[in-house]
This record gives sequence, structure tokens and C-alpha cells, in this order.
Amino acid sequence: MKSGIVKNLSVLSCTMMLAFGGIVGSGVAVHAASSGNTQSATFISEYKGDVQKASSKYKLYGSVMMAQAALESAWGQSQLTKQANNFFGIKGAFNGQSVSMPTTEYDQNGQIQNVTANFKKYPTAYDSFADNGSTLRNGTSWNPSYYSGSWKENASTYQDAANALTGKYATAPNYGTALISLIQQYNLDQVFNEDGSGSNSASTPGSSSSSSNSSSTNNNDSDTELLETTQPNVAEDSKPLAKVKYTKGDPNQLVQLSATFNKYYAYNHVKGANKNEKKYKFRSLGITKPVWVYVDMKGTKSGSNTQWYRIRFYKNAKSQKFWVYAPTLNFPQAFYSKSSGSVTVNTKSKAKIYNHVYGTDQLSKSVSKASSLNSNFKYPVDGEAIKDNGSNGELWYRIKFNGKRGWIKSTSINSYTPKTVYVKLKATKKLLSSAKNGYAYNRVPTNSGAKKSTLKSLGITSKTKLTSNMVGYTTGYTDIWYRIVAPKNGKQYWVLGSMLN
Repeated sequence: MKSGIVKNLSVLSCTMMLAFGGIVGSGVAVHAASSGNTQSATFISEYKGDVQKASSKYKLYGSVMMAQAALESAWGQSQLTKQANNFFGIKGAFNGQSVSMPTTEYDQNGQIQNVTANFKKYPTAYDSFADNGSTLRNGTSWNPSYYSGSWKENASTYQDAANALTGKYATAPNYGTALISLIQQYNLDQVFNEDGSGSNSASTPGSSSSSSNSSSTNNNDSDTELLETTQPNVAEDSKPLAKVKYTKGDPNQLVQLSATFNKYYAYNHVKGANKNEKKYKFRSLGITKPVWVYVDMKGTKSGSNTQWYRIRFYKNAKSQKFWVYAPTLNFPQAFYSKSSGSVTVNTKSKAKIYNHVYGTDQLSKSVSKASSLNSNFKYPVDGEAIKDNGSNGELWYRIKFNGKRGWIKSTSINSYTPKTVYVKLKATKKLLSSAKNGYAYNRVPTNSGAKKSTLKSLGITSKTKLTSNMVGYTTGYTDIWYRIVAPKNGKQYWVLGSMLN
């Protein structure tokens, strides 16, 4: 039940209200999503700024707030919205202002009754969105954290936030699913830069944004349909297909699935780019833990610039391929810096030279082989990169050769490299709980004069946000070190990369 409704009723009733052509209460109705494409586009364009401002202020998902407003106000066409700028059907008064509306409610005995109730009247649309945001952020009088599941810090995806409102903001069991369907149907996640694939716990396989099965499957009579509709009744062909720029990479690049991979789906096409789109839960593919996968292609969706990758679970290039959203994969980080000097290459090695550092989200491909270069020639260097694989690191150089440029791993060069290579960066790190008894050093330990201090003595715990301004790679040990600022004394120390996340 909505808190605004509960606060103004003498009993905690399961309430569903209709007010002249649009949903006002907690039922999920087809009317709220059956508007034409032009109407929905106008609504989104007109209120995007207000939703962005309100959702940012209260640290909520803008896509969820916009979907709620569209669903509850019938895309702004309900009389309550037109007369009172009330997009969420909240009862009561706002700064003493309200409007009376006839509405239909269900009492505690499940009996429907017609009543007239006062609803909040807002001076502007933004005031309605902000009041909704305040309600979700501040909860109810008896529980300030009542809607905490929808807060960004607690919901890793908009799907999680939408589902957290089911049974709390609205009593309809399919409320979260309806919101998610609207978000995917109208790309609201992209509108607010929250693009992500569907959560396994968020929606059913039938709720894919452009699937041919995405229309409502509710076969109940009209009265029941007003209360529970499995999905909004939106025209399937109203949504244009997304344009995608594809980039091929080395077909055998290995990347591990992220720890949160099961929050996403695997698709047969980039999501929203093909009318024959299908999606699969990883569990249905036999994947229950983060495994290593082969990545051979990247797709960048126009408009949102979100990244998608084509993967397969077997080395055989003919094995079945799937597309996944970028957060599904745990790409190693690479830190870049300009450099100078020259190196000679070990031409006897089987190393390849790539257009990007191999194994990163840039999805590199080979541009040459070390064996094709001259072993006695000093090739100019204009860049260096430190790649953090989690447990160890790699050093890469970008060299100029035969009128080209490419990245080669340091283990394939003959020239002298310093004990430690440094690259400046701006990053936030946290200590792994398993590393709480570790040490920090005044300088990377491979250098003379290094002194250690316990992390505890520097005020560093697993809950501490650590600012890092430099990363170092030790060439003899392939270790990665991060220079962080200790919260206790403000001084800089070096911490082993494998101790951080």
C-alpha cells in the first residue's frame, strides 16, 4: 500500500482507486500503459528533467520513478494528474492544497465501495515527483526504512528497486514486473543512463523488452484485469530497434563472469536490436557460478553508448554464442600513461602485438607478430599500461613499427625495464575483509628503505573508502601496488593490489 494512502486512512486497507480514466491507486492496470507511442514519447520528453532532478536528490532510480508516473497517471492523461499535477495517486493535502475525486476502494472485507476522497494537489509536476521521492526515501511514520529496498545504495539494478516496491508501495503482486516492462519497453534505463539487462529475480521470461511474446498474457475478465495484469498492454511494434556498432576482437580472449552475473540475462542478439530477440537465464544454460568465457565481439548501442559483448562457453568457434551486458563480465582494469624511449623485441617469442591491451574491455585484436620484427632495431615507445588481473599484474608497451602502433607485453621485449613502473590514476578502493591483518608500506617494498605499518594502526578497515592516486607494477614479481591515503594521518602508503577490491 502507498504510504500516502495509508497515512490518510483510518484502516490499513488494500486500496485500488480509479479516477476518471487513469489509475490512482495501487492496482496495476492496462489503461496506464495503453497510450500511443507519440503520447508516451511526449510524456517522457516533457518530464525527464523533473524526474532526473527528483530521483537524483533522493538517490533513486529515475527509470523507476518515470515508470511509476506513467503507470499511475495513464501517461499524464488521468483527471487527477491534469487537475492537480498528481502523478502518483497520493491522498491527502500538499501545503494545504487538495482536490476531491470520486474513487473506488476495496475495504478490509474485500468489498468494493465508491467514495469521494481528497488527493494532494501540487503547484508543479516537479513537486509531485519530489514528493514521491521524499516518500520513498523517508518511509512511513512507523518505519523510515520501509522503502529502503528501492534506494540506489541497496538496489544494484533498477529491476531490484522496482521489485522492492511490490507489496509495499502497491499491493498488486505484479507491480514490479509492470514497472520493469515499461522501463524496457521505452528504454527508460537508457534515458537515465541506467542501462542493464533484466534481472533474474525481476521479471519473467515473457517480459523481454522486444520479444515477440511481450504482450499481456492475462486472460481474466476485465474487472480482474484492472487489478492484476502480467504486463502493460503496449503495442509490440511501437518501439524502434536499437542501432549497434559492432567491433570484432580476438576470438579466444578469455574473461570471467562477474560475481553478480546472475542478475543479468544472456541474449541471442544485443538487447533491443532484433525483433527475434530471446533471453536466457544463466541457470537454464547450466551456469551457476562465475566461469571463464570466450569473448569475440563488442557491440555499442547508439544513443546510450552502452557496451555489449558476444560470448561463448567453449573454445570451439562454432559453439553457441550469446550477447551479455558489460557488467556481466569481470574485465581486468588497465591504467595508461604516456611514455618515451625505445625497446628491442624478442622476435623468437610467439607473442602478438595488439591494437589494445589484451584482455581488457576494449576487446583487442592482433595487428602483427613479434616474430615479424627486427630483433636489432630499437622501436620507439609512446605509451605504457599496467593491467591488474586481480591476483597479479602485467606491463604493456605501445610501440611504433612499420608505420603502425601496437601494444606488446613487457615479457616479450629484451630491453631493460625498471624494478617498478608507475602510472597516475584516480580511483576508489576498499580493503578485502580477509586482508584486515595486512600491511601498508611507505614505498613499494621492492625499493630500498621501505617500512611497513599495520592497516589497523592507519585506521584502514574493510568499510573504509580509500582514495588511490597511483598504481605500481613490480617487474620482477608481477605484483600490483596501489598508493592510497590513510584516513588516520592523511599520509600516503602502498598496499598490495590483491588486498583491495
